[in-house]
Amino acid sequence: MLSSCVTHILYIVFSNLQPSPRRGRPRSDAARRAVLDAAAELSITGGAGANVDAIAARAGVSRTTVYKWWPSAAAVLLEGLLERTHGTLEAPSATTTREALESFLSSLILLVRDTPAGVLLRGLIAASAGDPGVGRALVDDWIAPRRAAIVTVLTEGQRRGEVRAGLELDAVVDALFAPIYYRLMLGHEPLTDSLPADILVICWPGISTEKRTES
Repeated sequence: MLSSCVTHILYIVFSNLQPSPRRGRPRSDAARRAVLDAAAELSITGGAGANVDAIAARAGVSRTTVYKWWPSAAAVLLEGLLERTHGTLEAPSATTTREALESFLSSLILLVRDTPAGVLLRGLIAASAGDPGVGRALVDDWIAPRRAAIVTVLTEGQRRGEVRAGLELDAVVDALFAPIYYRLMLGHEPLTDSLPADILVICWPGISTEKRTES
């Protein structure tokens, strides 16, 4: 059974990212919500494993109900992750391009380190190796919007003269995000609060129009 502590964390983290439930929701909507919550709980606790049978049992529904809406357990987890993190792409209120980039990177670290999203994302990335549909959805619905947000920041920086013209922006985005996902997946180093600044110490000289001084 999920501990009261984890239940409390799930409620705090997810309740402000989801619309308030309406009175008299349709029975199918209530069942769908139960399935999404059950999948998240199983993935976070790592107990019985988030397979379809376990998800259905925890949600109090049949396997047929789960398969009515999703083709696999990974697809359930992906929808839950995307639904509960839809509010994490807000543009930062920063004054410079560098500050905006650091804000985006810090927000991602907080999301994957301090909320259940990190556990869910690790599981989905692993599942995508055997489920091309989940892999495509991860790229389209999780990775692509975050990359587009950074490209927008960089493009605006070019317009303001803060970012070098002619950069391969996709490569810049890779360089900025890669350390966070690398540490998330392998766990060889912690996702520290200082990591965004450390990334930019390395990357910003190659991005910025500022003249570099010789040491």
